[in-house]
Amino acid sequence: MNVRITEAGSGLLDNRPFPSVGEEVELPAGLAISLIHDRRAEAVAEQAAETRETAAVAAPEKRGPGRPRKTA
Repeated sequence: MNVRITEAGSGLLDNRPFPSVGEEVELPAGLAISLIHDRRAEAVAEQAAETRETAAVAAPEKRGPGRPRKTA
């Protein structure tokens, strides 16, 4: 998962030196979510090509008109 670091840190992050503020890094989902919940990072949008593919797949199927309404 791609995240952008919003707060400075020290030590190691995923066995690499902690990235600087504003840097975008690829992290495992669990670690990325943990940093997002701690407000130390924010999620970065996926690339446009991937988003279009996802949007096309996620569109629900259209259904028919259904049953006629009951009259009083």
